[in-house]
Amino acid sequence: MAQGLSYTDAVKLLGGSGPLMRIADNMLGGALSLATAGGSDAAISLFDAKTEAVRLGHLVSGKIVDFVRGQGRYNRSQRLHAAHGVLVVTAFFEALDREVGREEQLSVVAPASPPPGNWIAQLLAAPIPVPGPDVRYDRLLGELERWFAARGGEVCETVPPTLAQWAVSRYGEYVLNLAADVPEFGLWMRLQEDRAASRGLEALEATLRRVSSHRDPQRHRAALALTYRADLGRPILGGDAGQLTMPSLGGAYLDPRFRVKPAGSGARPAEDGWWDSDVRDDFADFLAIHLTTPQSVTAPMLLLGQPGAGKSSLTRILAARLPAADYLVVRVALREVPAEAEIQDQIELAMRAAIGETVAWADLARDADGAMPVILLDGFDELLQVTGIHQSDYLQRVAAFQQREAVLGRPVTVIVTSRVAVADRARLPGGSLVVRLEPFDEPQLERWIATWNHANTAYWAATGRRPLTLGVLNSYPDLAAQPLLLLMLAIYDAGANALQDVGESLGAGQLYERLLHSFAEREAVRVHGPAHPDGLIEDELLRLSVVAFAMFHRLRLWVTTAELDSDLAGLGLRPRRVSGEAFRSPITAGQEMVGRFFFIQRAQALQDDQTLQTYEFLHATFGEYLVARLVCQALVDAEARSRARTLSLGAGSDDDLVRSLLGYTPLCARATVLPFVKELLAGSAHLGPWIVDRLRTAVYRPSYTPGAYQPIDKRADFWMATYSFNLAMLALACGAEIRASELFRLARDPADWLRDISLQWRAAVPGGMYLDAMEALTVTRTWSADGRRDLVLTAADGQSGPVDIGWVHGVRPRPGDIVSIVENDWMPEALKSMDLSSAKSEDYLRHAVDPLLRRFPKALTSFSTDETGVLRSAANQIVEKLLAAAAGELDADGLDELSRLLHRSSSPDGPPAEPDEAGGQAPHRGVDLAD
Repeated sequence: MAQGLSYTDAVKLLGGSGPLMRIADNMLGGALSLATAGGSDAAISLFDAKTEAVRLGHLVSGKIVDFVRGQGRYNRSQRLHAAHGVLVVTAFFEALDREVGREEQLSVVAPASPPPGNWIAQLLAAPIPVPGPDVRYDRLLGELERWFAARGGEVCETVPPTLAQWAVSRYGEYVLNLAADVPEFGLWMRLQEDRAASRGLEALEATLRRVSSHRDPQRHRAALALTYRADLGRPILGGDAGQLTMPSLGGAYLDPRFRVKPAGSGARPAEDGWWDSDVRDDFADFLAIHLTTPQSVTAPMLLLGQPGAGKSSLTRILAARLPAADYLVVRVALREVPAEAEIQDQIELAMRAAIGETVAWADLARDADGAMPVILLDGFDELLQVTGIHQSDYLQRVAAFQQREAVLGRPVTVIVTSRVAVADRARLPGGSLVVRLEPFDEPQLERWIATWNHANTAYWAATGRRPLTLGVLNSYPDLAAQPLLLLMLAIYDAGANALQDVGESLGAGQLYERLLHSFAEREAVRVHGPAHPDGLIEDELLRLSVVAFAMFHRLRLWVTTAELDSDLAGLGLRPRRVSGEAFRSPITAGQEMVGRFFFIQRAQALQDDQTLQTYEFLHATFGEYLVARLVCQALVDAEARSRARTLSLGAGSDDDLVRSLLGYTPLCARATVLPFVKELLAGSAHLGPWIVDRLRTAVYRPSYTPGAYQPIDKRADFWMATYSFNLAMLALACGAEIRASELFRLARDPADWLRDISLQWRAAVPGGMYLDAMEALTVTRTWSADGRRDLVLTAADGQSGPVDIGWVHGVRPRPGDIVSIVENDWMPEALKSMDLSSAKSEDYLRHAVDPLLRRFPKALTSFSTDETGVLRSAANQIVEKLLAAAAGELDADGLDELSRLLHRSSSPDGPPAEPDEAGGQAPHRGVDLAD
């Protein structure tokens, strides 16, 4: 809860001149000075203080318009906050006078255990809860009620429970009466009438104009406002839209739903779990309160959103809507100013770009004539993403800039935008507010659709296409919830009502294929005309897939220009066109590729006089689909060429692209890649045997031959393990079954060979990814037809069954056999090996059986068949019988058997031979596995 001015500070702030100053002098230098005398004088000071406080409160409530008339925006906000503090204390004293009689006040004014120091001094110095953008009115009233109760406890030993309640009620009467004359009071208390949901922050502009000073802005401020205002009429998406009409930014932008939370110690705004605040839909009111309260100048507000959520559009609209009479707005696109520059230099460069004049920030702020400076720093994530971790102190530098400006009498509000994903890479200053934009809900979708359809009324009539409907978009909630992706769906459907004519919702893979194909075709037609060359669309999608792989291999959602150019060159993909202007730097393959698609977001920053750029898909799943798409195409093409070469007895490698793509990063690194592969390869069962054949070669005769395509550094052994792991995942996705006995046909123990390969996989694949892959498969321990141990992998999420210890040792006992396996004492060495590997799964199991290991060291390594012929360890039988005994299910014979098991397991010589019915030694097969 934000804490505002103390009462003393509020009185000083309001008592600048005139009669209020005399009352302030009287309070602070006259009657209240008696409070330091102690004894009976303290009682006198209570009544004097109460009289002066109530008198001052009435004067403030009656003259508040005069106190703020002619003040600039920040001074007005300060004085109104001070008036709020005075009214809170006035309500307290009035409640005290009502709820506690004079005689009672005299008797309880000195409590039995008074707090340290003088109580009146404490009252006047206590911070008072204040309105704020993150504080709902009901929450403010609750904080005030607790504040009233605490102050009452400093006066009375027993506080009447009605005192705080009556004080809150009295306070509410004050602000309700003042809201008519001072609109900020109504805004802070959310007392204004309900309005329809705003678009383009129209409600924010209307609210701020009601409290405007109506001053004429000076020349530079007016030029900035005029420049920003023009953005409202521009289309929401630039470029050639064909016959479609793009709605204007001001008309199409919907005020977002959002969450807000103060950035306290340990803030983790990139994590969903940190956001325990409610979703709100009063964004215009929230901003209006933020911009009319003094706390906005103490630290920056961080505005977060997903790619395509409309963060940059919001800053453009905010710059256009803030009235120039009261706000000096400068919008800084951080991608267009030097990343290493000071905050002030970035502001001045942005002003020059906006109005074409060089303006010194200090001069502009000094001549603001009471207007509140508001700096909008758009694209902080681009600085982090492009320039690296050394920008992590940027927000603290912003806060230091605000503190310096406040000291110099130029207080400034700053709002910084960033993607959610990188928010934790910056240190958040104390006092900051963090706002996260939320996805569209259904009412917002309905309003957006109405705007889109209205803008394209002529198009629907001319083409016979049907307008977009909410029912269509409800089939694609993940895409439709983000503004830019929603626009992408709308453009795609407008072409031929492609979304409406499918009859039912498309699968994710089908939708992405159609969307990407459609936009690649639009680009081909735009550049080459309707008669574009055959294969050009597929070539566009191929290059987009390489962009996706460039991000995928680096385990990031973005890639730099240099990295992308290197990857494209490694695969032999060059720019199609050479720049025709001799004095311009030639365009790179990466710049040419990503510059044509609006669903690829370009981040940019200027560093050391160089423009650094990174690229990112607006929706991460686009990239994941393109990764799966290229993998599947490479497999299909390699299998077809392999079959053709076999028939023609040709020579050469047919799977170079497959090997290039699959040796660097596990396909399970992104959760949706393998499901996309499975969808794309549905009906391609013939690929399964071919992939298994390639897997056989990869695990039996592994080889590593690096080519020109090397997106990341990779150890040779890790490359080979990752390559074979990915082949196994692809074979399973095709519905194939992987058998150890088929991979290692000549091995005496195929299961042991596949076990060794799995250890290589586990070493090369990061632990979390490896376990994710295990979720989607079943491992079955079995026997091959010729009696060898076998392992079978299938693509199904099955549960592991009981451990067949006979299979572990290669023993297949028959029913009725008595088999005892006594192993050498290898357990200490095995435990050390587990300590070294530090696998959580092993440690969990060790933790569970630790009591058995310590008390009965032979229990885990002593095995025998039970009455059904199943080979079991003594530990297994002990645990089962102990659980049965705890449940009252073990009879006397069972208890005797448990006692024998425990005795045998603690014996240093191992289990004795089982006696036969005649009392002799029964024949058994003993197996010593020491070697």
